Amino acid sequence: MPRSFGLVDNKVQETEYFLDRVLSSGLSIYGLKFDTIAFAAAARSITFAMQSSLTGISEFDKWYAAKQEYLGAQPLCSFFNRLRRVTQHIGESPIGGGCSSGGQVIHYFAEFKELGNIPEPNVAVACEQFYKLLLELVYECYVEFNPLINGQWRFTKEHFQSLRLTIEDAEEELGLPRGWSGVSGLSEDIRWKYLRKEADGCNAQEQFERWLGKRVPHPDDEI
Repeated sequence: MPRSFGLVDNKVQETEYFLDRVLSSGLSIYGLKFDTIAFAAAARSITFAMQSSLTGISEFDKWYAAKQEYLGAQPLCSFFNRLRRVTQHIGESPIGGGCSSGGQVIHYFAEFKELGNIPEPNVAVACEQFYKLLLELVYECYVEFNPLINGQWRFTKEHFQSLRLTIEDAEEELGLPRGWSGVSGLSEDIRWKYLRKEADGCNAQEQFERWLGKRVPHPDDEI
């Protein structure tokens, strides 16, 4: 794998940070403008990071080509790509105005020719919908390519057996001495659990649970 998939998790968390600021902007139109621009840039970088982590792996390339076609057909994806370009390369403000409704301040996107069609939802709703769409893509990637991008699933007995490798090979891959986990006479299942404590896993679990109501399975989950 060219780069750690942790890059994707970092971008997921960065985008969530700016989304939370957009959702809590209140009357601050200047803060909302800056946070919406930052949100659009961070959100776009999620798929860039995904590609930098996995491009060149044939199974991913085929899977992602289908996902790109799907995303390209989503109006929100096209809109936020245009929004990022016009705010970064032209300098236009993404916020056109707002109103008060039910004790809440609601802001709407600006209208100008380079931005094209704008989404019907207000700024906060559109940003949240777009984030969830991208987050679902990352979640599906974790499910599809778990042993490849998630160390918690890579360092299992079943995966290493499928590669015709042993637990000692797993220890060596983690930079540990061969036999490191077996010094106390532990069972092999317990040894694998200790090795997983040394491996990276999914760092976007909190975001999956919060926004999608889902979590990436873990090999040590109770069945």
